[in-house]
Amino acid sequence: MSTPSWAVVTGQEDEAARAEWSRAAQQAGLAQPRFVPWSAVVDSEAEFGSGEVVFAERLYPDTAADPVGGQRARYAHLQAALERLDAAATKAGASLAASVEQTLLALDRTKCDAFLRDSGLPLLELSDVSAVGGNTLRPRFAGSDEWMIDGWRTQLFRHRTRTGFEVWRAPGQGAGDRRELAEVAELLAPDGIHAVASLHRVHLLNNFYDFRFAVLDGKVTHAVGVKREGDALREWYGGRRREIDAFLTRFATERWERLIALAERTATLFAGIRSLGVDLILDNEKSEYVFDVDPFGASLPGLVGGLPGAEGEPVSVRGAVLRSLSAHW
Repeated sequence: MSTPSWAVVTGQEDEAARAEWSRAAQQAGLAQPRFVPWSAVVDSEAEFGSGEVVFAERLYPDTAADPVGGQRARYAHLQAALERLDAAATKAGASLAASVEQTLLALDRTKCDAFLRDSGLPLLELSDVSAVGGNTLRPRFAGSDEWMIDGWRTQLFRHRTRTGFEVWRAPGQGAGDRRELAEVAELLAPDGIHAVASLHRVHLLNNFYDFRFAVLDGKVTHAVGVKREGDALREWYGGRRREIDAFLTRFATERWERLIALAERTATLFAGIRSLGVDLILDNEKSEYVFDVDPFGASLPGLVGGLPGAEGEPVSVRGAVLRSLSAHW
């Protein structure tokens, strides 16, 4: 069996991602990756080898000037970068670990939600922000930093999170009223911001959680509960997943298996993406919904393990990806 040849496209200074890929290579018994900066891709100077498998990290352009209104421009920037990456890989005879077309679909939440809904998957319905009850505004494009509005609703801040954050709340601030939310929705409507029904949140261990699943080659390999209102720039998931134990104790194995099946069913619609992240939100009874799809894989740094009851040596998400790559080489 030949040794896989592979490369990772990252930001020039994204040392955290580079360190995680290097550890994954060691876990998988592979040679260290060859890193290619996004800047070389954007400048059409990136080179790849024949037969090389190319993984791409998320591209984070500078968003300080216009963190919300510039979303559409940032998405266009990412689209151009991915198309240049695809062209360079194709010319060299290399292959991408994620389809460019499906990546761009996943990062356009308006199109992705419609696609998932048309495919029969359960999603939260769009809301009238003037209706009774809480609503959540979601940015259309997920190609770079997320965003939120501070407690005074006068200034926009970058806020890198795993999924849409209630833009009318700041960490530690109370919710705005329906009138304020409607005004925000009207202000941001030209950029595709929309409101969805109130978020369902399962309550475990005195916190509200949703669940993130890593789906590799169509099968869930890792899972964690993510605190919905966490505002860390880069979450760390190491250690035993107590929230999964609490979930199994409260809801039993049948509902857990239903979540696994929903995540894997979602992944079948993105067969061109080798490693997919799927976020599910759920209530305290029996309803589950797909909330986000991450074409760059499940971002679970520090997590080494697998599903409850899984056998075999614990491995990180990226380690599992590279072991699968090696096994299929």
